[in-house]
Amino acid sequence: MNEFLHSPLFALPLSLSAFWAGVCIYRRSGTVLFHPIVTASLLVTALLYTLDIPYGDYQQASALLYALLGPAVVALAVPLKQNLTVLRRAGWPLLVTITVGAFLAPTVAVLIALLFGAGESVLLALSGKSITTPIALTIAEKIHSAVSLTAGIVILTGVVGALATPPLLKRLSIRDERILGVVLGINAHAVGTARALEISALCGACAAFAMGLCGALTALVLPLIVGG
Repeated sequence: MNEFLHSPLFALPLSLSAFWAGVCIYRRSGTVLFHPIVTASLLVTALLYTLDIPYGDYQQASALLYALLGPAVVALAVPLKQNLTVLRRAGWPLLVTITVGAFLAPTVAVLIALLFGAGESVLLALSGKSITTPIALTIAEKIHSAVSLTAGIVILTGVVGALATPPLLKRLSIRDERILGVVLGINAHAVGTARALEISALCGACAAFAMGLCGALTALVLPLIVGG
């Protein structure tokens, strides 16, 4: 029984069932507070805690799902292609905005953590907080950051960003879907992009572009900074 609980035969159905339950709750509630990733994560966490299953064992047993993260991110190129004309019109202002955002998002988090006396492991994990999970985990291995901590921070960043960004921009009277998409892509990566796609294809395309560029820039620059 113990071997079964630590095997893919248990971990994969658990993940899929929890996400399906999360989708059902999300659709019935109609509020982003019950986003599938939030509810599914809580359900899986509660069950792992109850059954005393280490997260490392669950992660290893869910390797297939982690392998599918990359293709899932690549699939976001579809709305990007459909709205390529709109993105081209934005041109350099869009590129500069995303580049600055890709630098500021982790820098601010790291500086705040430094002020509170965070250790090196936390600082390294925070440096990849605003990029999508497949890229963040790959970079974490290169810079010798704790993979599990990095994954947790990335997911938390995505969920909080996806929940907070739309109402915050609405209160600031910012209703341009291009701006909303870029902000979601920079600050909430894949989770934010999924939220953006629920708003419109244009919003999702801007989010996908911002997320992809942030990931590429971070993957190129961060290992050089840490290694230097």
